[in-house]
Amino acid sequence: MSTTIRRGALVRGAAGTLLTLTLTACGGGNAADTSASTGGLKGEPIKLGSILTITNPAWDNGSVKKINEAWASHINEDLGGVKGRPVVVETCDDHGDPAKTSQCLNNLIDSGVVALVNNSSLSFGANALPAMEKAGMANIGGWPVTASEYTSPYNFPATPGAAGSYPGLAVFFAATGAKKLAVAYSNTPSGQQVGLALKKQWEALGGTGYYMTEFDASAADFTPAISKIAGEKPDAIILAVGEGPAPRMFQAVKNTGVTARVGVSSTAGTKKVFEAAGDAATGIFYAFASVPSDYDNEDAKTYRDVLAKYAPDLDLTGQTAVAASSMQYAYDVLSSVQGDITKESVLAALREGKPWKGFLTHGTDPANAPADMPQVRNPYTLMLEYKDGKFVPAMIQDPGHLARYIDIQGDLAWIAGNPPKS
Repeated sequence: MSTTIRRGALVRGAAGTLLTLTLTACGGGNAADTSASTGGLKGEPIKLGSILTITNPAWDNGSVKKINEAWASHINEDLGGVKGRPVVVETCDDHGDPAKTSQCLNNLIDSGVVALVNNSSLSFGANALPAMEKAGMANIGGWPVTASEYTSPYNFPATPGAAGSYPGLAVFFAATGAKKLAVAYSNTPSGQQVGLALKKQWEALGGTGYYMTEFDASAADFTPAISKIAGEKPDAIILAVGEGPAPRMFQAVKNTGVTARVGVSSTAGTKKVFEAAGDAATGIFYAFASVPSDYDNEDAKTYRDVLAKYAPDLDLTGQTAVAASSMQYAYDVLSSVQGDITKESVLAALREGKPWKGFLTHGTDPANAPADMPQVRNPYTLMLEYKDGKFVPAMIQDPGHLARYIDIQGDLAWIAGNPPKS
């Protein structure tokens, strides 16, 4: 079992078992610019770059851009910068277009950035990552999308992204007694891969039954798909569903009277989903990459204070929490560099393999990353259950033979969906 502890000890009150989490869909954003406060620091700015897909009908990371700016202001105004120098983040909107992604990277390299931070792009992994590697530049944190981002020796994510969410749910259900798992996935090549990968994992976890079925995300009613699952009498169900179809999927679960526990990733955990689904969202389990924004610990308080001061119009979401974690990761790495801060020295500091305490997220453990995702130094997601408008910790009383996947911290169960090396 991992013994990594995050920054900030867990603080609990007598009535502190319920957690609330304000979640919304992603906000809007603009193309590349820098607008963080330098805090009056006179030194030469330390430049970081961030490639985000903002202007795109399928994905909008505008809120991550706002976090880049807010956290840079926090670093400069409240922490005194890095060695007396201000930190600035130049954000580039690639529109999810491969050509624009490559142009964003070239422009950022030409501007003199020493590293990338918080990358969250639909086309970065396939189109810009090889050029970033060739330039000898590191990416710190962000939200991995493609397989190459999990294995690149130049990429250092602070969370396992979507690749850790569904496997983490499978481990949670197996560790809490489920024997038969059902999975519903979208009728796309990537959706089918989710179903096949979970089948292989479920067998490795000791599950004795598995059923998978696809659904059309544009369907007006998911009752037929859920009815097929109900007929298999599973102990647990994983819905590989995003924000758009999630409310209809939850309502179908309720209408068919399914009694099995149901799990989804954090992409379906937004205010928009909860409002549309109503009480059908109650009892759903979620895999999150970070603690809730109003959790009672030091990290969450810092996060709330920074956003209240520098981005008061920004909703606190799972996405913005991961973005803040990535910016804090970048600050800690930059501060650890001895001598000149260059792209070479930043990459060298990351490759030293020192654990990071984490911020809102689980701490990193480079020596114990999953064998098939070596750059994911933090393979853990957090399990929460949504009940009556609030989240409660989804606890595991006895992990048994799955203990190596699970790190219990106070009343929080962090789960590595992809097994660590040891």
